[in-house]
Amino acid sequence: MLDRREYASIRRDLDALSRGKIEVMKQSREVVKASKELIYSIHRGDMKAAKAFLQKIRSERAKLDRLASTPRLKAYNPYSNGVQEYVEAVAYYHVMAVGRIPTRGELKCESETYLSGLSDLTGELMRKGVDDMIHERYSHAVLLKATVEEIYGLILSLDLDGGETRKKSDAVKWNLAKLEDLVYDAKIRGKI
Repeated sequence: MLDRREYASIRRDLDALSRGKIEVMKQSREVVKASKELIYSIHRGDMKAAKAFLQKIRSERAKLDRLASTPRLKAYNPYSNGVQEYVEAVAYYHVMAVGRIPTRGELKCESETYLSGLSDLTGELMRKGVDDMIHERYSHAVLLKATVEEIYGLILSLDLDGGETRKKSDAVKWNLAKLEDLVYDAKIRGKI
């Protein structure tokens, strides 16, 4: 009853998908690793190293995109996790080096992935804001607070379902509250 050629075709399709998932997962880890290296170099204030890691993460992301060549592989969770990490790291670099957040088009990603990456970005901005306050760079900390506030306002203005992006908005709210507390404390102490 079952066409053996159809069965063989299904087996080849599933085997190819399985091999593709393994390759996407491996490459996603490379993107995540490059993301961490880029973010850490920025936190250390080493923008020369950050620029090199920016090139590395772009190269790793291009490899990831080539491997995720089908809609099924692009829908695979490790692919989207890798792209979220890419968005977070590259956006952090742009905020610190250029003074702006890149667009979805510049980062070549879907809306939900972009918003998730920006949500994660607020954690890095909060960490940098804390470091700025410790080192008495008050005006920069205030600028970072305003950036997180802008991201939070964008997220609040959207009708998000109960997915991952919605859950991450709570972290954005917490990061903003932390920065607001830091700025308020500096203002009370007459530092701003």
